[in-house]
Amino acid sequence: MPFDLCMFTYMAPKQPHDRRRAILEAGLAVLREEGLAGFTQPNVAARAGLRQGNLTYYFATRADLLAGVARTAIDLQLGAAITLLKSAESRKDATVAIGAAVVRHENTRIFVALNQAADQEPALQALFNELLEGFVQAIADFLKRMNLPSTQSYVDLLHAVFVGLSVIDLATSRKNGKARAAAALKTVFNLLSNHEASTKER
Repeated sequence: MPFDLCMFTYMAPKQPHDRRRAILEAGLAVLREEGLAGFTQPNVAARAGLRQGNLTYYFATRADLLAGVARTAIDLQLGAAITLLKSAESRKDATVAIGAAVVRHENTRIFVALNQAADQEPALQALFNELLEGFVQAIADFLKRMNLPSTQSYVDLLHAVFVGLSVIDLATSRKNGKARAAAALKTVFNLLSNHEASTKER
């Protein structure tokens, strides 16, 4: 599997007259590159090659546009995360795959933007929670498949490590970010494995 797979892949090629799809693609691109601060109707319209009036025909307000893009982003990211974890046949595979995802800053930038948006727009909180719940379930399924403890606390631990490493790497752009992420993940998996072994011995 391509361990450097970007969790946020571009959407399938659009039909020539599918303006709504073009707008959603443009909105995702703006979030990837500029984050929530750059997410404005004029910016998205320009990226889509449309007049702002064409954009507001489909999305009357920035909040409407953000909700549409958030829905698309969540579907793409959650699908990619599930695929990534299901494709890992071993803890080593998962360490390499997740380590590569950590340094994909476009993924993290959108995740942070959605987090900020959910804080500012209560209507988006349910969508963001859906993303988090999907992540948690994918992690729990992965841990079970690896014969590792999958209680809520261990799922939350792995989730927190992944999110934390991603945000730190985005903020610092460390040259060895991928290696450090892989080392941290290996440590977490070893801790979980040792805990499982000690539990069975009791």
